[in-house]
Amino acid sequence: MTPQGLPVDAATEQATGLIPLDTGLQQTRRSVFKTDVDLYLPELPPPGGTQLVVEWPDEAVAETRIAVDAAALHAAAGTALEVWPGLEPVDLSGPPGALASVEFSGPPRFLAPPLTRHQRQTLRRQEEERRRYVPRADWQEMRWQDWSDAAVIRARLDGGAPADTAVGWHGATPLHLAAEHGSGEAVAALLPQVTQVDVRDDDGRTPLWFAACSVDEGSIRALLDAGADVWTPQLGPWSPGRLLLTTPLAQLVADLPDSVLPSVEEAGAFQAADVLIAAFGERELWVEGLGIAFVRGLNEDELIRRLGADPAQCPRAAPEEAPFDPTDHEESLRFVGVTSVPGRPGGCVLTQQGYVPSDNAVLRAISRGTSAYGIYYNPKGGTFGTLARDGEIADSEEIGLPPAEQDPPSHWHFRFWQRGRTFPYGANTLAYGCAAAGLKISDGRQAADHGTPRRWVALPRELRA
Repeated sequence: MTPQGLPVDAATEQATGLIPLDTGLQQTRRSVFKTDVDLYLPELPPPGGTQLVVEWPDEAVAETRIAVDAAALHAAAGTALEVWPGLEPVDLSGPPGALASVEFSGPPRFLAPPLTRHQRQTLRRQEEERRRYVPRADWQEMRWQDWSDAAVIRARLDGGAPADTAVGWHGATPLHLAAEHGSGEAVAALLPQVTQVDVRDDDGRTPLWFAACSVDEGSIRALLDAGADVWTPQLGPWSPGRLLLTTPLAQLVADLPDSVLPSVEEAGAFQAADVLIAAFGERELWVEGLGIAFVRGLNEDELIRRLGADPAQCPRAAPEEAPFDPTDHEESLRFVGVTSVPGRPGGCVLTQQGYVPSDNAVLRAISRGTSAYGIYYNPKGGTFGTLARDGEIADSEEIGLPPAEQDPPSHWHFRFWQRGRTFPYGANTLAYGCAAAGLKISDGRQAADHGTPRRWVALPRELRA
């Protein structure tokens, strides 16, 4: 300040100390209680004691000293990302005048501005991606997709990571996980390092079991070439080979010694299940949060009457023309959509973006003299099914999980064990619901399509959620 109170710019011979890159004058960075200031440290302090000294005479803030951990500053500098890699160093040995320099006090204008949050996140992701391929002697920080990346696997092995060690749930080894995630190249990278190709996890499963569940030809071929056991049962009567015989890769094992072909009844059950799965088409399905009930033999008018409504008052309408606000979750639970599905026998489906079609009261009302199966794809986790016959609840179960030994054969027939994407996600559980209700539909694409027009029914109070 001049004696007259006018501000002036002060200058030093060289910018030293902490230099403000952003003085915190932007309104988005200020509040009544604090101001954020970005500071640039042009050089690291020497090891030992370091202090940050602040004084603000105009606001009666006396000199304040705060101890700073110089070691932390050095550690932070070690994690810095190089913004302009490959720049040649400046040659200072030239004749006088060959190099001109201008030095400023305050924020140097030639410095890059502070990185935005998006830029910092992008650089961080790029650095994390680079470090994925740095050799290291363990399997820590492996993401699920890393187990199908042969380059990551090889980097870990090159760093000394042991191939014969438990690294996943239930004692899974790297070979189990690579086979589970369907990467023949990753499996091939691990095989020379493992001592036992048929190593079992805590549940008694071998890598070939997981490769069969993934229906990945590359993994299966690599394990077969390494001598993996095909026919020893690992869960009840099921072996990796028996699973593969029900898939499009059956030819890989059908002619191997000791093969056991499925019975006529078992082959027929898989074929019937596959026909129902195929009825839901090849396009991806959006089932998260979906509630759907399959009802055998009823037409739309009869189903609407059982829901306590007048069919004449329930015209068909597209979802955007439905008589409720779909963004109002509580209101939308009061309505269900009704549409017929063709088949021999066919029937109707009840749908909603909510759990009501699988509610016991609704299933009792719509299953008198017939059968109905309701499914709810809970967005918080799990897929749950309920079977009703002749107005009574017959069974409730969680479906879609890998079958346990005590589960019914239908959980195998509808491929709850299969993780390879040979059909749209959710198509097998929808087909299972059809079969449980006694339907044999020929086309279920509109049943699960959220955009298909339906007859919207307002539920009576006794059936409301």
